Amino acid sequence: MNIWKKFKENESNAFSSRIHEIDFFRGILIILVIFDHLMWFINFYIFHRASPFLSWYWTSTLRTTVRQVVLMLFLFACGISCFLSKNNKKRGFLLLLLALIVTIGTHIIQLLPMFNNRVVVIDINVLGVIALSILLFSIFEKRSNKDVLLVTGGLMLFFFFILLSKRVEPDIEYNAFRSVLYCSFNPIKEGYVGDYLSLFPYVIALFLGVLFARRFYSSKKAIIKKKGNWEKPICFLGRHTLIIYIAHEVIFTIIFMVIEKIIY
Repeated sequence: MNIWKKFKENESNAFSSRIHEIDFFRGILIILVIFDHLMWFINFYIFHRASPFLSWYWTSTLRTTVRQVVLMLFLFACGISCFLSKNNKKRGFLLLLLALIVTIGTHIIQLLPMFNNRVVVIDINVLGVIALSILLFSIFEKRSNKDVLLVTGGLMLFFFFILLSKRVEPDIEYNAFRSVLYCSFNPIKEGYVGDYLSLFPYVIALFLGVLFARRFYSSKKAIIKKKGNWEKPICFLGRHTLIIYIAHEVIFTIIFMVIEKIIY
């Protein structure tokens, strides 16, 4: 009981002291991520990819476009957090370690007979991209806004160079190194699963988030002063996006594997 009381007090203090609109923004984004993953789990485990609606949803232009926007905004929010963080190098290395654990763990689990190849293998996903982006920014975090803006511009030029190279060589084959930078094929249509995400263009969104925070959150205080109790659940999700991101995939996998066993 005391633990629960302490937890509620900590969460209440966090809601009062943190920049609530950023937590709210992150909370909305993680809800959209969970919804997207839920659609995949239902289609994969319940309908075995045979649901006309869910199959359409998963490959539709609407879903692909919204996914790109949400991911860009997610990295943008991470950029704001980088500005507010006291130790980006530590955060980046811990996230990179976690991403490696997830990658190695899913590969091992996939080989176990009891799971019968029903667990999605994760290679390069949002955790790794965020980690690499944070570590890259940590090199320049002490530099001026002008310097960070120049680095951001350089990243944009490099991304356009990648796009140009793709147009010049449209039949570039997939390889592991290139996929870290930018995927040369459509991962949705070609079947590359596991929350695949490339470094570009998302690293650019993180740097833009940093520049935004330096301009509008230089005092590290909330811009929107009014906040209501109705925001608390969403802000709670926004404060714990990392835990929720990892936990919901584990929980979904267990739940839907059990449902699949019962149904089939």
